Amino acid sequence: MPELKLTSRELATREIWMDTAVELSLETECLLPDYEPEVFRIVKALARPVLERTSVNGDRIQLDGSCQLSILYLGAQPGDLRAVRQKLPFSKTVELSQSAQDNTFVECNARMSFVNARAVSSRRLEVRCGISLRTRVTAEKKYPVVIAAEGMGVQLHRKELSASLPHREAEKNFTMSEDLMLGQAKPPFGSLLDAEYHLSCTDRKIMEERMIVRGDLTTRILYCPEGGGEPERMEWSEPVSQLLDIPGLSEDDSCDVYPTQIDANFEPIREDGGCRRLSAEWNITLRACCDRNETFEAADDGYSCRYPAETDIRSVPLPRVLGTIRQTIDAEGTAKIGSIEKLFAVLPSLGEYSCRSEGEKLILSGTVETVILYEADGTISSADKTVLFETPFEVEGKNMSFFPAISILSADGTVREDGIALQIRLMASGNVYESGEEKLLCGMVTNEETPFLLSGAAIRICYAEPNESLWEIAKRSHVPLEAMMNENGLTGERTSRQMLLIPMVTE
Repeated sequence: MPELKLTSRELATREIWMDTAVELSLETECLLPDYEPEVFRIVKALARPVLERTSVNGDRIQLDGSCQLSILYLGAQPGDLRAVRQKLPFSKTVELSQSAQDNTFVECNARMSFVNARAVSSRRLEVRCGISLRTRVTAEKKYPVVIAAEGMGVQLHRKELSASLPHREAEKNFTMSEDLMLGQAKPPFGSLLDAEYHLSCTDRKIMEERMIVRGDLTTRILYCPEGGGEPERMEWSEPVSQLLDIPGLSEDDSCDVYPTQIDANFEPIREDGGCRRLSAEWNITLRACCDRNETFEAADDGYSCRYPAETDIRSVPLPRVLGTIRQTIDAEGTAKIGSIEKLFAVLPSLGEYSCRSEGEKLILSGTVETVILYEADGTISSADKTVLFETPFEVEGKNMSFFPAISILSADGTVREDGIALQIRLMASGNVYESGEEKLLCGMVTNEETPFLLSGAAIRICYAEPNESLWEIAKRSHVPLEAMMNENGLTGERTSRQMLLIPMVTE
């Protein structure tokens, strides 16, 4: 007797295990170098976290990074802004509800929730800060979906499906180095007060399972001139070109490329006439996420014409990629500050953000936290302002999900009578997915010890209800669907109220 032979295909889908924010508190002391003036007044405590490494071990995720602290203060001179800078490492363990598999993906965005500093003495500062780690964990799960069967009079009901399978990711870490020249109109460099970076991926080319990524790295620094004085700003742009290996990549893929980590070190190059060059080295990690939709057939039900059968039918998630969004966002706000004499800098950092689906629209909303350095009444001061943003994306789909990478392109301010008008420009990019699931046949077992009893009749008559499924009638009658449709001259799988002839055959 021929055995039942099932042909299956493994569908690899991604499932979200965790999407949450974990908090971490840090404390440290900062000591002023002997060559820096004593603290007269703290202007502002700044901190920029960088996630350097994620590792998965069983049911735990380890998040490691560092926080660049910069405590801006005034010395004895009212306009002499200085900084004490220190890198503070951090580590956080996050527990999962289950043990991780081989293909577990961890995405984490680190941002500061608060940072405070106080002077214990004229040369010693205490710093307390909080870091919010928005962590999203997805894992690949495989479903053995039946696509064909032979023997035991087994019949399968197939349907055409479309899904983004499989998901491909690649990361590459690299370093860049360059000497940065100060502008001719700028005073010589004394010490670094703050630095921020942005990598914009402007072009990508796919060839032979590889992606060539080109872009521009923008670096902005706030520095104290040599000998002291009011803070100065400088900006540079450097070209970036990298090659990423992504097995299975094709030109049909929807691909998003974005930096997950950018950190830098600056060393002043002192020559005759003061320091007008900085030796810069950047450490950058690029991530590429690629998806494409594939059309295939799979069975969603089955039965045997000869024997009772048990079917394993499961709900299988089948996401579809709808495309890649890459869009600039403009946000505006006003900081109510009176008697401003001079604006030195607007220092931005990304706050909380989220995306929601409303009909056929995606709505992205969030905040940008800004620190404004300015001069008023002859002294340098700071103010904080939260700028809100919200933007819609026109996307055709249902039950959509969008987890974008967001970076700050620029932050500027204009002094007006009612305060400082802030203009923030951001970039949001990422793949958009339409979630869905289908009940599919993942297994089947026949009971060969209790075959169906044959009635001896060649044809049986059945009276179908309107719009009744022909598949269910054939399954109930233990006959092949195709034979029943041929006997009655039917082409569709639904009926009207009619009499049907059921051919009582088993193959």
